[in-house]
Amino acid sequence: MTDYYRNKIHHDEIIATFDDILIVPGYTNFNPSEVAIKSKLGKYDFNLPIISAAMDTVTEIEMAIKMALFGGLGVIHRNCSYEKQLEMVRIVKRARSFVIDDVATISPNDPIAKAKYMMENYNISGLVVINDTKKVCGILTKRDIPFTEDHLKKGTVKEFMTKQVISISPGASREDALNRLFESRKEKLPIIDEKGFLRGLITKKDLAPEFPFASIDEDGHLVCGLALSPKFPETIQAQSMLKEIDKYVDIFFIDVADFYKKADIEGTIKLMNLLESEFVLGNIGTYEAAEHLISKCDFNAEKFIGLKVGMGSGSICTTSIQTGVGAPTLYATAQVADAITDYNPKISLVADGGFKNPGDLPKAFTAGADFIMSGHFFAGCTESPGYIDTIQGRKVKVYRGMGSKEARTSGYVSDRYTEGSKVLPEGVSDYVPFVGDLSGVIASLREGLMNSMIYAGAKNIQAMKKAKIGIVSPVGQRETRIHDLIGAQWRI
Repeated sequence: MTDYYRNKIHHDEIIATFDDILIVPGYTNFNPSEVAIKSKLGKYDFNLPIISAAMDTVTEIEMAIKMALFGGLGVIHRNCSYEKQLEMVRIVKRARSFVIDDVATISPNDPIAKAKYMMENYNISGLVVINDTKKVCGILTKRDIPFTEDHLKKGTVKEFMTKQVISISPGASREDALNRLFESRKEKLPIIDEKGFLRGLITKKDLAPEFPFASIDEDGHLVCGLALSPKFPETIQAQSMLKEIDKYVDIFFIDVADFYKKADIEGTIKLMNLLESEFVLGNIGTYEAAEHLISKCDFNAEKFIGLKVGMGSGSICTTSIQTGVGAPTLYATAQVADAITDYNPKISLVADGGFKNPGDLPKAFTAGADFIMSGHFFAGCTESPGYIDTIQGRKVKVYRGMGSKEARTSGYVSDRYTEGSKVLPEGVSDYVPFVGDLSGVIASLREGLMNSMIYAGAKNIQAMKKAKIGIVSPVGQRETRIHDLIGAQWRI
């Protein structure tokens, strides 16, 4: 049994956090352009090993789409109904792909008001018109929707649709599709077979190489993650809804504060048997918990692809304060990384929460992580849910813990923490500074990680795991921060 990662952050009885350590500089024998930050989770390769947290003030449709486009992953929260989750994951999977399989269609005899509603509700700009024999007979876009109320109330789709449909045959290449779109000056290209049946849809925006490092599945759709309760739904209706959601989700993230419980394990086993997608389980915080989950539980080996670690270290989490129990993310990462090395190196490790600065990311990878997950970095972005407010002249956005009273009173995440505990909150709700577009935050995190790898002499994430770590004394911690400046705001 190895204790490689745990020994790096000292002994088991020392519960170290990010501020307690520094990465020791190493020998660099490569060019900065050769640094690779790719990482693997199950069958999916990610060009950015960063995941946005499954929190209702962090990840919904817009964040999930942007995270995937930038090469990472967004995990949509579960503080809502199955119906709402289905709506969100469906839009994410339709957002950017070479070929859209789940094409929105409408009948020529339907009212034009229905078409307008569908476009607004599904967040799309056009519909393919299908007749009674299920063959394509037209196309309707937002440009075709009339402005007058009278037409909206009385008009039908066939009155406003384009009947001469510019299309392409199944199996056409990306280049063929681009040429066809350019020649016709169209933005949408239905794929129609020789019998006139619809086989898919290609859009101009999905063909553009704007995001070459995007996280995509084998069909070219964006990879989508979704948080899931470990409690198995007992009703047939709920199970059917989960199966429908499963069609659009690539990776389910079991989402509880402490997964090392018999009831959660048994419920997750049932969920794995019901659903087809892969699973990341969590959260846990110790070697013993990881050892038990990997070697003593009857999880589907093909679907069990990752462990999510860290308990009580998030900026809006008060679990450790309220209960006295916790496993800070760096400590939990080192613990679980050793268990993965001992029992199943194919399992990926997601270090979840507690990140304050870009420099905390490389520390997590050095402790054994394959990915990091954060809410704090992304809650203030344009793409996070909620509106931008102004307090004392500063732009802010709401950020709340899923254990906060405000989040738990919704009823959907009552089982994320100790079920039945309605009085004791394990999180807070507050404001974070508005930081603008996600692109700027991702650029800072990526550059911080890559620069750290250059200093450490690590060419890739696997090499980063071999970098040395040093424990920093309290005096050393003060010295590593900004100090000895005249401005009072910089004093520690």
